[in-house]
Amino acid sequence: MTGPVEDRNSADATGAFWAWASAAYARPGAADSLLAAQDSAGLNVNMALWACWTATRFEDAPDGALRRAAEAIADWHQQVTLPLRAARRGAKPFERHPDFAGAGELRDAIKASELEAERIEINILDRLAFRLLTPADDGDAKARARRNLAAYASLAGAAKREGFSTALLHQIIDHIFDGPREKTPAGREREPS
Repeated sequence: MTGPVEDRNSADATGAFWAWASAAYARPGAADSLLAAQDSAGLNVNMALWACWTATRFEDAPDGALRRAAEAIADWHQQVTLPLRAARRGAKPFERHPDFAGAGELRDAIKASELEAERIEINILDRLAFRLLTPADDGDAKARARRNLAAYASLAGAAKREGFSTALLHQIIDHIFDGPREKTPAGREREPS
């Protein structure tokens, strides 16, 4: 085993997570499971995806690395991503209302901004993985993903939330690692409907 990757200009460290996350999110059932974990258990979808992605390239993420990753995006997520999500969701009832002409276009613009805010989170997490984690020689990525995701859920306090079940974590892993592969879109769609 070698230590964490030191070369910050490595092609691996630029956009690898975004491409993987877009493909994983597009897998049948993955988006629904991830959004359920977000809405019922308070998990950050990008952190859940990061826990899975890192398992495909790195050894298990130690608790300290998970904590640093969550902390690195926490302020941005709270102050930028979540308010954009709330605005997008809040605009939905108005998009077809005749008194609110342009609401649908505004909601689409907010949705694009929310996706870009998430992309910024993903880029931060991408770079952190290459700084904090040790490349994996091989092994069972799915098993590492289960451990990483469980550790993240524990760190996030998911078990204390009503509606949380470890079955939800297993669904996420199964959809991402076992589901049929599809062509990926240019970007992740943020809502199942």
